[in-house]
Amino acid sequence: MCGRFTLTAELGCVAATFAAEVSPALEGFRPRYNIAPTDEVPVVIAAPGGRRAGPMRWGLVPHWADSPGVGARMINARSETVATRSAFRESFVARRCLVPADGFYEWEARATGKQPYWIHRPGSALFAMVGIWALWGGRDADRLATFSILTREAPEPIRWLHDRVPVILPERCWTDWLARGTVVESLHAIVAGADPPELQLHPVARAVNRAGYEDPDCVEEVALVD
Repeated sequence: MCGRFTLTAELGCVAATFAAEVSPALEGFRPRYNIAPTDEVPVVIAAPGGRRAGPMRWGLVPHWADSPGVGARMINARSETVATRSAFRESFVARRCLVPADGFYEWEARATGKQPYWIHRPGSALFAMVGIWALWGGRDADRLATFSILTREAPEPIRWLHDRVPVILPERCWTDWLARGTVVESLHAIVAGADPPELQLHPVARAVNRAGYEDPDCVEEVALVD
């Protein structure tokens, strides 16, 4: 799964990497070092004339949900079953997105407690996690935009740490993934063909375990002492 991630790049870098217009609602966004469920972050969707990056809350809330609180349990969707789960099926078919990130965290159970690791591409390059999104609520101005990240089986080098990782989509597939006209069979093929890129990892401070801790040292390598 993916329970925390990072977006430490400036918003201008995100806009350039994804060739996306930035919503005014993202004004004031700052690099994030420990994004947690229910946090609001930039998400890229298809828009007239191109792509648009706007704020969405992490944890998908289906339009039929009684309360937005259900989103906290829907931060991830398994790519193998996303098309059949009632909470995710409609979004998979009609509302897909890219979630910009430059790393994510997973934890190892050790005798002294949970040890976080930061997993990232060489050079901490930006990448696109595959996502789906939904709108919940009443009038357009009051609607809540939310998203979930698709996951897949982890590649062998990091499977010792966790058996699932986010689906990371190569740039050549971004347009087809976002396009409204992409058929379901092609969507499955896109996800199945999105082999994980080269990933690196290192242990980081256990302060990361606390949601809300956002200092840049979240991603700095530390020595294991046990």
